[in-house]
Amino acid sequence: MEKNQTIFSVNMLGGLSFYYGGEAFSLNCNYTSKVMQLFLILLRAGEEGVSKDQILDSLYVNDEIQDTKNAFRILVFRLRRLLEETILPSGQYVNMKKGIYWLGGHLNIQIDAEEFEKDAQLAFQMNDKEEKLMLLKKACRRYIGEFLPLLAEEKWALLEKKRYKNIYVACLKQCSETMQEKGEYEELLHLCSQAVKLYPFEEWQLVQIDCLLALHRYKDALQVYEDAASMIFDEAGFSPSEKMLSRFRAMSGQIHYGMGNLSEIKDKLEEKEYESGAYYCSYPSFIDSYRIIIRMMERSGKSVFLMLCTLTDNKGNPLEKEGLLMECSANLGHAVGLCLRRGDLYTRYSPNQFLILLIGIRQEDCDITFGRILQRFREKCPSQKVLVRSFVSSIAEIKNDKPRLSFGSSKSYWKKWE
Repeated sequence: MEKNQTIFSVNMLGGLSFYYGGEAFSLNCNYTSKVMQLFLILLRAGEEGVSKDQILDSLYVNDEIQDTKNAFRILVFRLRRLLEETILPSGQYVNMKKGIYWLGGHLNIQIDAEEFEKDAQLAFQMNDKEEKLMLLKKACRRYIGEFLPLLAEEKWALLEKKRYKNIYVACLKQCSETMQEKGEYEELLHLCSQAVKLYPFEEWQLVQIDCLLALHRYKDALQVYEDAASMIFDEAGFSPSEKMLSRFRAMSGQIHYGMGNLSEIKDKLEEKEYESGAYYCSYPSFIDSYRIIIRMMERSGKSVFLMLCTLTDNKGNPLEKEGLLMECSANLGHAVGLCLRRGDLYTRYSPNQFLILLIGIRQEDCDITFGRILQRFREKCPSQKVLVRSFVSSIAEIKNDKPRLSFGSSKSYWKKWE
């Protein structure tokens, strides 16, 4: 930051900090206190100021204080005293006229959030594509974090946080479209990496993957996918989107290895150690296996059943309590792996669900299989507050749209025939 005694810099994106002439300082109060919020509101209002009613609504909307006007007078007095203790030059900083309050002191105030918005709005109005893209990139780089994250529970700050986020997303979307057209994949990859850190569940990983595929960095793209899929499963509780899966297929098809003979290739394909129990694979791999097994079934005539095991509470609601869910899910996965045959296949579909392909099995054996899984699960999770419910259907009947379904739970078994 360039040292200039006339500049008072305020950073509100990703945190809160103050600089005067390049030197950092702080107010002797908590960053979430009312007096700090008053200071921030006045900073944001600029020379135009803000009405007393607006300030009271922002500061006391959820409070039960009876005499807000008196509380506000005390806040103003405290803010003036606190500002006198800083490195800011002496002056009357909190002014009022006809019910409008503003921050005086003849300071040249620069707020990073406002500078970000100026760049973005100027970019949106620009007709020249090169200048537009330059300003969009500049705006994206300025957005280093959400607006005043420590005040996220305050209504006035929350509204501004959402507004700035929308501006940022609009900038990055336009950047992404133009930069991909121009082939600026390296720089776009950097911009999207920042977006992923800020908003990991909004699938900016898709743009990351597209950039890496364009750069022929297929293994890096695969790593981005695997990290994203793991995070979505473990934290958000849902499966990767179809768009994410399509990117997986694209990059999987592009990962190549050096030339080798059949013996070397076969050695790489085989499992390194013999393992009993079912074969676990990722959900995308399960999809491919499911489809090829259906094709094989058409020729061999073998029966194949799809089983879904779901963890619920004792009322039948999906298990959601984080610590308990992680423990029970791990134990259920372990039970599934041990109780099935080597020729069976399973995957984790969501934090509380496992999908199983049972190959060459009879309908009546499905309940027996589930019973073994449940018995093994109960050895680790005996509490009846957690149930495991199963849903089974023949793949042949799924294909013919005439499902023959059976359901089971840890309390009882029942069947439904359609």
